[in-house]
Amino acid sequence: MTKLSDTVVIFDLDGTLIDSAPDLTAALNRALLREGLDEIDESKVKALVGEGARALLEKGFALQGKCFPAGRRGDDIVAGYIDDYQRRLSERSAPFPKVRETLERLKARGAALAVCTNKLECLAEPVLADFQLRQYFQMVVAADTFEEKKPSPLPLVNIVEETRRPRAVLIGDTYTDLAAADAAHMPCLIARFGYGQHDRRLSEAAHFDSFEQLPALIGGLWSEA
Repeated sequence: MTKLSDTVVIFDLDGTLIDSAPDLTAALNRALLREGLDEIDESKVKALVGEGARALLEKGFALQGKCFPAGRRGDDIVAGYIDDYQRRLSERSAPFPKVRETLERLKARGAALAVCTNKLECLAEPVLADFQLRQYFQMVVAADTFEEKKPSPLPLVNIVEETRRPRAVLIGDTYTDLAAADAAHMPCLIARFGYGQHDRRLSEAAHFDSFEQLPALIGGLWSEA
């Protein structure tokens, strides 16, 4: 069994650790209805996730041929969405299968674990706590932790520096994750069950189909080094 004591495994949150699409969809649709727009099916919302709350709303408006309001009006819509979603974060969401068992296995092999998400900290921390996952992670880096978020490499670089592990891998599900990992010069494993599964830009990325595969895949990343 390959030891991972020199490795930090960094996880995206939405669409990677947690299937949050049901609650994200519900919150987005409530925001759209408040603006007199139509609801969007969850299957379409999944493809909009990954760049944060404002981007999700902007894309939701764009799907209906509407321009998201600029200035204070747009800020108010974003704030209303966040406040509403924060109150109902975990009604229908759930961790993907075998998440907890896999985190246990990785920690047992000595890996440091972290989260890097484009969710705001006020949303990321509670949802991890709701599903009893927060205790596994040495760090949780959110959209507002630093001045830049994914696809900037800055959050990933900071995690590597803080955990003091010479090797790092990002586990994600969207092109935003892949681009951030590439910019940070670290490998990235993309979840086939995640929300970027129909993005052609991910066609050449390294993929995995279930969390049970991750320990062996991570252990093999540097086997030839």
